[in-house]
Amino acid sequence: MKNQDAFPGWDWDDPEDLAVRLDAFSGDVATCQKLEPAAGGLPQDHRGFRDLGLTGIEFAAFRTAHPEGLGTDLTALRSPDATTEPGTLYRVDGDRWFTQLDIGRPLPFADASVDWVYAEHLIEHVTMPVAVGWLREARRVLRPGGVLRITTPDLARYLVGYATDDGFLAKHRRRLGTMGFGPPMPQRPAFLVNQIFRYYGHQWIYDLDELRHVLTRAGFEADRIRHCAYRQGARADVADLDTAFRTDETIYVEADR
Repeated sequence: MKNQDAFPGWDWDDPEDLAVRLDAFSGDVATCQKLEPAAGGLPQDHRGFRDLGLTGIEFAAFRTAHPEGLGTDLTALRSPDATTEPGTLYRVDGDRWFTQLDIGRPLPFADASVDWVYAEHLIEHVTMPVAVGWLREARRVLRPGGVLRITTPDLARYLVGYATDDGFLAKHRRRLGTMGFGPPMPQRPAFLVNQIFRYYGHQWIYDLDELRHVLTRAGFEADRIRHCAYRQGARADVADLDTAFRTDETIYVEADR
C-alpha cells in the first residue's frame, strides 16, 4: 500500500509542483529497447504511408497498438543508446513506427495521406485554439471517407458524479492510484473534480457538445460527427485502440472526412 512517506514533499494541493513531478514521471515511461532511424525519412503522402505498410496515425502514442499505425508524441522517446528528434521516422523495437510531433504545428504530411486518425486523452492537454488547429490538420491529412476517433475525459460524467454521489469519483480515485503517480489522492469530492482541470497538463475539459463545437470549427460536418461507445465505431481496428483502463471517465467521438 502506498503512503505519504514513500513520496516526501508531495502535496496534492499544489498543482504547480506536481506539474514538475508529472513531467519527470512522463519522461521515465517514454522508453523502449531499440530505436532505428529510417533511411527514407517521414512518409510524405498516401503512397509513402502505404509503402511503409501504414494506414493511419495514432497521436499521443509512443508505441501504437495498431500494426498499421504511425505513433506520435511531443515527448521524445528514448532507448538505451538513442533519443528521438523531431522530423525523423523511427522503427521502435523492430515492429512499430514512431515520430516526434508537436500538434501545435502543421502536420508534415500531404493532404489525404491516411485513412484514420486516433487520439486517446490528448485533446484536453492543449488550449482550444490549438485543439481546433490540430483537428483542422487531422481533417486535412485524412482521405475522403477517412475517420477521426478521439477520446477524452467527459466533463458530464464528473459533474454527475459530484452532484449525485453515485460512486464514480471514489472509483476514479482508486483507478488513478494504480498508476503509481504519487500517494493516494484526497477523497474530497471538490478536489476530485478540480484535479481533472488542474492536473496532468490539462487545459480544457469537454463534454459531447464541446467536442462537436471544436470539430465543426475545424471543418467537420455536424451530421458526420457521432457519439460512440467503448470499442465501437466505424472501423473496428481503430476503435480497438481504446484502452479499458479509462472507460469509467471517457467520452468517445468519431468524425468522418
